[in-house]
Amino acid sequence: MPPKRTIFSINLSRAKSEGVLGYFIMTKRTTVVIDTDPGIDDALALMLAIASPDIDIKAVTAVFGNVDVDKACDNIRRIFSVCGMKKMPLLGKGAANSLSAEPYKQRFVHGVDGLGNTNLELSGTVSGVETADEVIRRAVTEGEIDLFVALGPLTNIARILIEEPVIKDSIKEILIMGGSVFTPGNATNEAEFNFYQDPEAAKVVLNSKIPVRLVCLDLTRQILFTRDLLKRIRRKKDSPLSRFIHSMFDYTLDYHKRYKERDGIYLPDVLAMCAVVDGEVVSYKDLSLDVDIKKDKGRVFDNMEAGNTIKFCEKIDKERAVNMFVDGINGLIEGESG
Repeated sequence: MPPKRTIFSINLSRAKSEGVLGYFIMTKRTTVVIDTDPGIDDALALMLAIASPDIDIKAVTAVFGNVDVDKACDNIRRIFSVCGMKKMPLLGKGAANSLSAEPYKQRFVHGVDGLGNTNLELSGTVSGVETADEVIRRAVTEGEIDLFVALGPLTNIARILIEEPVIKDSIKEILIMGGSVFTPGNATNEAEFNFYQDPEAAKVVLNSKIPVRLVCLDLTRQILFTRDLLKRIRRKKDSPLSRFIHSMFDYTLDYHKRYKERDGIYLPDVLAMCAVVDGEVVSYKDLSLDVDIKKDKGRVFDNMEAGNTIKFCEKIDKERAVNMFVDGINGLIEGESG
């Protein structure tokens, strides 16, 4: 379980001068590696992590999923840039397709650019972006990483575990947004999107004996972010970050209204990041779980023979999670202008 949230203070003038959004006094920050495929909800989850005084992002790695891996890598840079971060954490470019080498199929749920067709400019240049393998290996073996956070298909971490099994001893815990256990999937009736994209990778990670916290659709469907709820996010005409966020909201709300006939959106990666920021916002149940890689690919099922103990995120404090998200994003928007 991650440490409890700590008391902190904010000095915005110092934050602005140092190119970060807050200077905080605290006892212990949770150091993380984030593996992601932005994606609108991934983008918002990254923003929540950037906003949190309790999270120290040591590295971010890109994986295929909502967009192809090249676009995912660029979108990570776009997000850190629009949030006003002058210094990127370590950035790694990872898998372009699944362990079984299934060709990647372009998706447009999140728009052509993956960020709601906001066409956010990519500022600056990056030379010699490292591979995700290199970044993850260095981060977990040379640094003190408390948590590996996986928001996309699990190909990057699974590939390392297959090629270098001993590295699992250097990974304290993994929090995964993926799978569905007692509720229907969103890629097929049986499977959630991330696990469906690479079921073999999901099986490797769940059976690795690394401590796992699993945030499934069972939990993330407990909160529907409606247009009225999202009006709590500040609109500031002079803020590129505010315009970017609301443009993404408008796109995804309209998409889900048109194609899903739903008056709101689920933000699974945001709720997974809430569980990273504050471990007490969710409650857990120990299960022994496995992943189907044959008949119903990506389906998660009870399997006592798997011999693992997965901390299945069962319930969430809805009000606390929503307030955490809204306050975090509004804090970024306010900090942008100093």
